[in-house]
Parts: sequence; structure tokens; C-alpha cells
Amino acid sequence: MTALCACSLALASGAASAQSSVTLYGEIDGGLAYVNNVADHALYKFTTGVIDGSFWGLEGTEDLGGGMKAVFKLERGFSIATGEGFNDHPYYVGLGTDTLGTITLGHQYDSIHDYFAPFTLTGGTGGTAFAHPFDNDNANNSFLASNSIKYTSETYAGFSFGGLYAFSNEAGQFANNRAWSVGANYSLGPFSAGAAYLHNNGRGNTAGGAYEPLNLPGPDRTVFSANVQRQNTFGVGASYVIGELTVAGAFSRSINSGVTNADTGDPASSIALNNYEINATYQLTPAIALAGMYNYTNGSGVHWHQGAVQVDYLLSKRTDVYLESIYQRASSGAPAVINTNDPASGNNQLMVAMGIRHRF
Repeated sequence: MTALCACSLALASGAASAQSSVTLYGEIDGGLAYVNNVADHALYKFTTGVIDGSFWGLEGTEDLGGGMKAVFKLERGFSIATGEGFNDHPYYVGLGTDTLGTITLGHQYDSIHDYFAPFTLTGGTGGTAFAHPFDNDNANNSFLASNSIKYTSETYAGFSFGGLYAFSNEAGQFANNRAWSVGANYSLGPFSAGAAYLHNNGRGNTAGGAYEPLNLPGPDRTVFSANVQRQNTFGVGASYVIGELTVAGAFSRSINSGVTNADTGDPASSIALNNYEINATYQLTPAIALAGMYNYTNGSGVHWHQGAVQVDYLLSKRTDVYLESIYQRASSGAPAVINTNDPASGNNQLMVAMGIRHRF
């Protein structure tokens, strides 16, 4: 028994020394919110993940020698209100070098998240509730790409780029629910800019493909789950830093054609949506950050106006409290729905939320 224990300790020690680093990290976010105009009533609710969503993660690297390293990441979202788990975070394994970039395989963010979303407030400090209507451009990464292989470059003189391909995993249906995306970013001093493009065939047609069905606006203020035969989304954005102030602008267009209702199979109209956003963040004091945005979305004969503000106060390096408000007004016949909420009874919706967030 003594010899067996000694052997086990030696093996464990060897495995530990081979692994360069492993980090446990995460975030817990909870609070309270008021939302008006839901089923003709005001809604008071406990919230979990109004900004980033609660999650835990493990990531690590192993030095393989010759400038090469192995990398991995495992994250899992969850609700602190119910304990329910969410499949809304990445997990992957891959190889990389400090000069040629990194290739990873798994369940991952696409290029919209990596190169466009940082110029929107939903992809930055604003978080989940600041998403464009229905998160139609995936700037809030409502969907991650399954069965994906991804390349991310290093930064060369301020320029970086990458791409992703996600397999359908269906025999004889190589292009049915597969996706690919590309993007690039450039930074020079206080100026940054980025662009990304995402293409998907047969989105939501299969259960094990690249993406699940997505929510789209329907007639008479409805929202429906849709399979899309062809989806093309592109976005461009830029930002500029002036002292403690950062101003940014972003434009995206999401084109969905060959649309069918995922629940009934009935055909629906093609939907193309444009998003125009301006936003700003200001570090008022080392502990207080202010943020605000305005977004206009239009297409297919309808439109939405959305404005939002946020105040964040650091209690420590890892714990903060926040207060935010989002207002959305839709045109006649369009559903007003702030991300993470049920559709409004009318054409406007207001959300006021406060919470506490802890990172570990």
C-alpha cells in the first residue's frame, strides 16, 4: 500500500509539473429589476446575469517547447436564482504559438463576438440587456458555434485577424446548418476599428449543427423561433479614447432569408435588420464608471429606438454594484422586447435594474 501511494504521488507530481498553468475563475451576478408593460402589468423580478451572466470557468496552458503551447478553456453559465445550467459559454482545446497564432476546436464565439461586438455597449460594459432587438446580429453572443474550428492571429503592428468554420455534423448534408465567419481589428494609439462577417446555411434545421434556431420579429407584436436557410450578418465599428472618455460607433446588418417557423414549419417572410449604435463610457473616478448608448434598428417595414444608461461602482477590485435603465420603443405592429425580457404588451418597454457582481 505504501508503494502504491508513493507511485500515485509521483504520477500526480509529474502531471502537475507538465501543466504550465491552470486557473479557476468566474463571475456571479444577481439583482432586482422592474419591467413595465408585460402582459398589461408591471413586473418585479429577481435577476441573474443582467450584465454578463453568472458563470465559472477553467483555463490553462501547457508549454510544449519550441515556442508551442497547448491551451484549453471550459466555461459554464448558470442561474443563481434557480441553479439551472446554461450552454452559453465556450469550451475548447487547441495549439498555439507566440508568432503564428492559435487554432482551437470546440464550442466557441464567432468573429462577430471577437471583432465587432467590442464596439457595441452590449459587447462591453453594458452587457446583456443592452443588446440590439432580438440580438439580431449576435453582438451579445446569444449563440455560440458548435462543432467549430477557429484561428486567432497574434497582433502584428496593431493588426489582428481570425476566422471560424463550424460543421453541420450531418451525413450527406455537409452544408445544412454549417457556418463560417471572418474578422479583423486594427488599433493605433487611442483609435481602434474592427469588422466581421458571419454566414450560415440552414440555421436551426438540425439539432446537432452549428447553431440553434433564432428569435425573429413576427407580425402583430409577436416573436417566433425561426429556422433560416441563409443568414448573412456583417458589422463594422470604431472607437476613440480621449482621456477617461471612450466614444464608439457601430453598424451591423443581419439578412435572414428562407425563413420558416421552427415550431410549426410554416414559411415566414425574409427579414433584414440594420442596427446603428453610438455609445460612450466615462471613468468618472477610479471607482465610478458611467456608460450610455443609443441604437436605432430598422428593416422589413418596422423600426426600434433604444436608449440605455448605466452606473457602476467598485466596492473592491473584484466586487461592484450597478444601476441601469433601458428604454425601447417599437413602431406600430412591431414587438418591443428588451433582451432577457418577455415582449411588451404595447410598443414600448422600460427596464430598471440594480445588482451586485463578484468576480473570482
